[in-house]
Amino acid sequence: MLRLTQLVKNFGDRAILRGVNLTLSAGEKAALVGPNGVGKTTLMRIIVGGEAADGGVRRIDANWTLGFLPQDAGVRSNRALWDEMFAAFPELLAVNAALREVEAAMADAQGDELDRLVTQQSDLFEEFERLNGYTVEADAHTVLAGLGFVEGDYTKKALEFSGGWQMRIALAKLLVRRPDVILLDEPTNHLDARAVSWLEGYLAEYPGAAIIVSHDRHFLDRVISRVLELEEGILVEYNGNYTAFEAEKRRRAEARANAYARQQKFIKRQQEFINRFRSNARRASLVKSRERLLARLIREAAPPSEQNAMKLRFAEARPMPAEIINAENVARAYGDHAVIAGVDLRIIPGQRVAFVGPNGAGKSTLLRVLAGIEEPTEGAVKRTTVGYFAQDQSQTLDESRTVLAEVMANAPADWGEERARGLLGRFQYSRETVRKQIATLSGGERSRLSLAKLLLKPVHGLVMDEPTNHLDRATRQSLIEALKEFKGAILFASHDPELLESLATHVLDIRDGLATLHTSDYAGFKKRIEKLVEEEAEEAEEDPRVIALEEEIEHLEERREAIEDALQALQGEAKLASQREHAEVKSRLAKAEAELETLALATV
Repeated sequence: MLRLTQLVKNFGDRAILRGVNLTLSAGEKAALVGPNGVGKTTLMRIIVGGEAADGGVRRIDANWTLGFLPQDAGVRSNRALWDEMFAAFPELLAVNAALREVEAAMADAQGDELDRLVTQQSDLFEEFERLNGYTVEADAHTVLAGLGFVEGDYTKKALEFSGGWQMRIALAKLLVRRPDVILLDEPTNHLDARAVSWLEGYLAEYPGAAIIVSHDRHFLDRVISRVLELEEGILVEYNGNYTAFEAEKRRRAEARANAYARQQKFIKRQQEFINRFRSNARRASLVKSRERLLARLIREAAPPSEQNAMKLRFAEARPMPAEIINAENVARAYGDHAVIAGVDLRIIPGQRVAFVGPNGAGKSTLLRVLAGIEEPTEGAVKRTTVGYFAQDQSQTLDESRTVLAEVMANAPADWGEERARGLLGRFQYSRETVRKQIATLSGGERSRLSLAKLLLKPVHGLVMDEPTNHLDRATRQSLIEALKEFKGAILFASHDPELLESLATHVLDIRDGLATLHTSDYAGFKKRIEKLVEEEAEEAEEDPRVIALEEEIEHLEERREAIEDALQALQGEAKLASQREHAEVKSRLAKAEAELETLALATV
């Protein structure tokens, strides 16, 4: 069990946590929600022991393990992907390395040396099994396949993957560890729809507990059964999924508003009574009693707190041209690696084009080229005035500056400090928080600052890479409404179903280095893809690869059972040989099952 009692955390004069209480039992899945910058990430760091509270008590069962996936926690090591899965199991990692060395040495060994290596290999296989290595292997195959990796990726170094895939590696490592409590901070930000769907199912069946920070309501609805709202430093609990939370929150807000209205009517009646009888000597004591009551009511009365909706409007440069972006035969390569090729695209005012495709397909690269952040290696791009929102905020924000200094550095020459403060106020930055260093901002605060910068200058078009990542629900809704009202063109990449469905007028499908424009909204594109998936699924039922794998799995399971029966009676070298075969069969079985799951996922 995890128990927090009266946790307190202050940053300078600002109280982030004012007495947080929480009890989490085995198997419970809870969402941690609240506006950007309210302290959700801070609370998660305190829970896992990465940061100390200023007061209160944190208790965790001695035998419980915790795992934490922070925002943007990509793995950038020199280790191969497969070895990264074993990084949390140093003993297994060492056994794996020793097995590879022994296998390499056996290739040239003869006689007594070969016998010695065979015995050593058998001992290593036994140690691998004692450490549950085959279970870890099977889990690793399952998790990697679910998150979109293929077996050809296993030997690739982590630092060779793109940022989004490095985030998936970090998530995979955490899931393979199978801690008793998983804490996930925005886990879906870098996942495509297929990986999100797999993660939903995995977490729903996960035997451990979980605390999840996410602004993806669809994801939360399928995973959690409890919502923890961090509001003004206090944790407020709601039972049910995210949709139930929103309904209950509205009901509570309406009840508070009605109670406040009734209280104001009562106060008004008491004031009228006091005014009417103030000069009446016979009622002087009664008037004084009412005045004391009124003073207390006024002191205690407070209107229901509401998060004010952010008012956004992207300024449109005038006049609006007939064409905003024109790309002809555009290609972009990094060294010998071609990311995109042969892209022809003409963008006009009013078009809102969603860039979709697998992670690493080149969506971000093409957006940067179209925005003028990078030059194409082939072809040409003509553009008018466009604004650019980067997925990685470090590309566009100077972390050495304060929030206010960043805006002033990018504002028109005639802007004064008060005007910049006014803009930042619309993005929920107070007179104090505009002095915060950008390096200390949360993901949501950075996103809001980047959005504020986009409003500084009029543009004909907006190029946006995952613009709703890290944004709380209120800010996300304000952004979507502002984008719908923008009369210029919008090119955007996103995994946010709500943004895709409410904004896109066209869909650019990017995969295998090519870009195909679909002249339909996201719902139409999705329907077309679902039809193709159904057809592929029907074909997959007859897929000879699936049939072959199912037959191989059945054969391997029978062979494993036979070896296990025989091992009980064997001695000496015969037993060693059977142990080796048993280990090899188990490894092949785990691999075949993972391949079968990969084929199944490919049709989902």
